[in-house]
Amino acid sequence: MKKLPLTVLLASIGASIYSVATLAHGIAVPEGSKNLTIFKNVQKNPIASMNVPGVNAYFEDVVGSGSKNAPMACGLFKIEKGKPLVYTYDYDDAKIILDGHIYFSDGTQKVKGQPGDVLFFPKGSTITFSTDKSGVAWACGQRKLF
Repeated sequence: MKKLPLTVLLASIGASIYSVATLAHGIAVPEGSKNLTIFKNVQKNPIASMNVPGVNAYFEDVVGSGSKNAPMACGLFKIEKGKPLVYTYDYDDAKIILDGHIYFSDGTQKVKGQPGDVLFFPKGSTITFSTDKSGVAWACGQRKLF
């Protein structure tokens, strides 16, 4: 086994901790940036509970713009069988179903979102999310990172 100098080892550990810590709550891409940013295997990252009592819903931001005038934030949403989640949007949002299925209701209609389906939720809408197994979606909203 090759031994690394202590400074190289510490720098490597620090970079690893920084990248994991920043990805855990989303990374804001600076306004005006022209650089491509890639986030690999985000579906393997932990998704934090939304902390709604009795509801098995999870959300974790991955990336967002640093724009003050037109913010955008995107992340992973997951819901598992259990009590439905009721959420009122104070921003426009869209989701694409990645895995499983999620039922969405706006009180007028109820649809079953499946992989590849895209749903749009306008600001002010109240949506009920549920599933009889589990579902995962990629979500992007016109909001700042949580």
